[in-house]
Amino acid sequence: MVVESAINKTATRAIANAMYRHTFGIVVDGKFGAEGRELGSGIGVLWKSTYLILTADHVVDKTPFERLYFLLPDEALEFEDDDIASGSRTVKVRKRFALEKPEIIEDDDDLAAFILPTQAQETGRNHFYRLDEHHVAPSEAEQIGVLGYPADARIPVGANYMATLYLAFGQMGHPASSEFADSDSRISINYPTQLTVDPPGLSGSGLWLPTSGNEGLWKPTIQLVGLTTIHDQVAQKLVGYKVENLIEFLSANDDRISKN
Repeated sequence: MVVESAINKTATRAIANAMYRHTFGIVVDGKFGAEGRELGSGIGVLWKSTYLILTADHVVDKTPFERLYFLLPDEALEFEDDDIASGSRTVKVRKRFALEKPEIIEDDDDLAAFILPTQAQETGRNHFYRLDEHHVAPSEAEQIGVLGYPADARIPVGANYMATLYLAFGQMGHPASSEFADSDSRISINYPTQLTVDPPGLSGSGLWLPTSGNEGLWKPTIQLVGLTTIHDQVAQKLVGYKVENLIEFLSANDDRISKN
């Protein structure tokens, strides 16, 4: 049991790292327009040779572009209770960055995409998930992962704060038509009952399906199946759009995307 538990913990962390590689934090205005006081999430995708950050539109629509900031993913997550010693660790403080004259695409379905410059360095390209028209959400799945920046998980640092990530897994579902008029395009995961943080900030997070990968040595691989936009407090679910809807959104804006 001890060995099995250790293997499961290691596998979970490996999958979390795969999700983290494509996860961006978004720093937005708080109440009454207070700059940099709230958080949201986004995911990096590569769509037809264009680099984008996808998110939920309501995360960014009330913050002026000059006060929008992003938190870049690092190469790997560090866990406080790692069993593998790596010597003396230096705490990395990753500062927020702003996009210069950002180009953003929005729609009425609460989706938004920031168009980014070409990523010249391989380390930059690694943070963008390759998305194409062939991606399809599964009809069912036992474990869907979500990773994002809930505001409630941030750590106070003087008058400021340090944003921290939250990871959860839940069973995939499909909201009933009585809940959402566009239920055919929706996806949900059961919200963990043991959750210790409030959901705001998880909007714009990717919904990821862990996959088995190739035979032989196991390597953590993930498949994008959706993007969160809503927390259903009554049903205790995170609800978002299926990956097919994300593709439809991007395809409808190919002309604008390809100009950049």
